[in-house]
Amino acid sequence: MTSVGSRRNDDTLVLGMNPHVQAEAEAIQKSNPRARVTTVRDSFQNDQVRARGSDGRMTVHDLRTEDGIRTFVATLGLPLAQGQKVVTAIASAGEDARDELAQLAQVWARAEKGGVVPSRLVLSGHSGGSNLWGEEGSFTNGVLTRSSLALLAAAMPRAAAGVEDLCIAACYNGGETTMEAWRALFPNLQTMWAYNGSAPGTFSGATAHLARWEKATRGEVASLRPDLLKGLRKGENLAVWSRREGYQTATVGASTTDLRVRQVAGHAAFERYFRGDEVVRDTQRGPLREHYNTLQALLGRPEVSASERSGLERARDQTLRLLFYGNAATRFQEAHRSVIRSGFAALGLNAPDFSRLGRKQALALIQSFESELARRSPRPVEAQRLLPLLTEGLRELQRSRIPDNWL
Repeated sequence: MTSVGSRRNDDTLVLGMNPHVQAEAEAIQKSNPRARVTTVRDSFQNDQVRARGSDGRMTVHDLRTEDGIRTFVATLGLPLAQGQKVVTAIASAGEDARDELAQLAQVWARAEKGGVVPSRLVLSGHSGGSNLWGEEGSFTNGVLTRSSLALLAAAMPRAAAGVEDLCIAACYNGGETTMEAWRALFPNLQTMWAYNGSAPGTFSGATAHLARWEKATRGEVASLRPDLLKGLRKGENLAVWSRREGYQTATVGASTTDLRVRQVAGHAAFERYFRGDEVVRDTQRGPLREHYNTLQALLGRPEVSASERSGLERARDQTLRLLFYGNAATRFQEAHRSVIRSGFAALGLNAPDFSRLGRKQALALIQSFESELARRSPRPVEAQRLLPLLTEGLRELQRSRIPDNWL
């Protein structure tokens, strides 16, 4: 049953971090031509949005600065204290994710002023379980975190309360605890749809999946069936939650005990790839992908303790970066080319191109660089500046040095 005070509708807001989000929105629209579908996508320029001010003029706002965020939020017509919370939420987003968050705030502002917002929300992009980002290649986009979305939902509570059906069209958001974390953003949520494993891309299944989701959540819905994608590619990865039926998955998963056994066995494979003794030939299959799936499955179990979860999250992030080490090394080289050149030159060494080196070669080179720097007195500033990028970034694959959207 829809919550008291709800203004239920079949309108849908699709927020996509990937370039083909319009095709996903059109699949929903085609499924239900009478419903309105609003699309939020990457802006015309990184972290810039257009908004109409009180004078009726359309202005471009640069969200890379706090002043730019403030002038944008002023166009929403919210009370001062609430506007400041929206400013904080948008400012919390990383580079090239503020434009999507700001566009979402534009839609949600209607509810804060007594209007109606779409009661169905789709969040689409690449994901590792808590963030959404754009794909690799010529199209790049920022990383939109769940924490930034949570801040915006808290700042705009009437809008958040208006969301009743949530679809996360992204990989690895279907674990029970992961879905619970997303549900916490929307107090009147009736249903949620996510993937307990990998999700299909836009043109490899997502549009068909979204059409079924649209039909299943049309009207007042209090339950979803986990077999709604039966017969479709990756339909076995569907996980659903509803207020009436609770959490369900399309397939029966392994026990937590079995997953912990798999984790131990999988770590040995991880070490081989981490040392560079083995090379990832297929990012979607093989021992390293299986280990990643095991870590994700464990993180979705409510019985896993907070202390264990912290270690699993670090292992998950490191394993994901190892799976896509080629992408990470290429983006690392692009981002730090001048620092790499000056750091190696400071030690009288030729600068390498890490995008062309295998992991084993890169690790050996980093070790040589570290040893050579340790022998120097004084140690060149340029080389000292480069060292943590090499050790924490390419060697240890820390998330702080290798962002999600490099993968």
